[in-house]
Formats: sequence, C-alpha cells, structure tokens
Amino acid sequence: MKSSPPPRPAAPDAAAATTVLHAVKTVAARLDVSPRHIHRLVAAGELPVHRIGRALRVSEDDLRRFLAARRRAGP
Repeated sequence: MKSSPPPRPAAPDAAAATTVLHAVKTVAARLDVSPRHIHRLVAAGELPVHRIGRALRVSEDDLRRFLAARRRAGP
C-alpha cells in the first residue's frame, strides 16, 4: 500500500507575497541621505528593519509609516 505524500506547506498570504524590501542604500537614495544616517535611524529604533543574515532590509510599508510620522504641515 502506498503512503500518502507529505502535506504541502501553506501558501503565503497575498500581503506577504507582495512585501517589497529595500536595501539600506536604496532607502538612503530615496530619502537623499547617507546610508550611515539610515543605520543611525535603525540603531536608534526609529526605522524598523528586517535582518536577513547580515543584510538589513526596510519594507515599503515601514518606510511609508516612518515618513508619515515625520510629516509636518506648513513652513
């Protein structure tokens, strides 16, 4: 008698499949600051990151929240 195949892993949800991660260098270029400044923001806990091995990645959602929290009206 054949045994049934092992269960397949669950498919990732749609939100996880569309998560965009940016390298520190890319985030720095978008904000017109140095990569070192981005590292300081991360070290201070102001900008959340995903650590993948030694690499740091910033999600598009976290970057948007970071920018929205720093928006000021007027001059």
